Amino acid sequence: MAHQDVPFERLVEELAPSRSLARHPLFQVMLTVQNNTEATLDLPDVAASGMVAGEVSARFDLDFNVGEVFDEQGAPAGLRGSLIAATDLFDEGTAHGLVRRWVRLLERFVQDASVRLSDLDVLDATERRQVVRDWQGELTPRTPTSVVELFEARAEAIPDAVAVVCGGGRGDVRGAGGAGEPAGPASDREGRGP
Repeated sequence: MAHQDVPFERLVEELAPSRSLARHPLFQVMLTVQNNTEATLDLPDVAASGMVAGEVSARFDLDFNVGEVFDEQGAPAGLRGSLIAATDLFDEGTAHGLVRRWVRLLERFVQDASVRLSDLDVLDATERRQVVRDWQGELTPRTPTSVVELFEARAEAIPDAVAVVCGGGRGDVRGAGGAGEPAGPASDREGRGP
């Protein structure tokens, strides 16, 4: 925190990272937490307040900005935040979804601060079902099978399929051992070897 007053543009200039038009030179996601005492402008006979300057363009892929909110007595009363997303990468629905998930994680963490972050689920039940079941299609149970068993099943189904190619010669599955017999012993009996 000793150098937080250094302008970001100067930092980029000093570090001189390699440039690419496809991404920001240092990082793609920025999280800013405004938790310093709010500066006030106190001039005699002058009233000043902040105002919205219009639309803001995205400087990063995602730019989260969060600030503490206080009640009338000055006690902490929560957080207020915003997200600026690069519209060439994120549509409005996706940006809203990211914020919704982040708020859900924060709410869960506030409910139980002892919970490990890795134990919190980013997706809700509907999103999880969509990712795991709907997008993947119907899952079919698979029985564990060894490579040898797969080879034997294939040999039974297509015994004339080419199994070995060496130089100009070819050997079919039956000649390589066929179903139930490994290729090694059959090759050894015919004098083929390393």
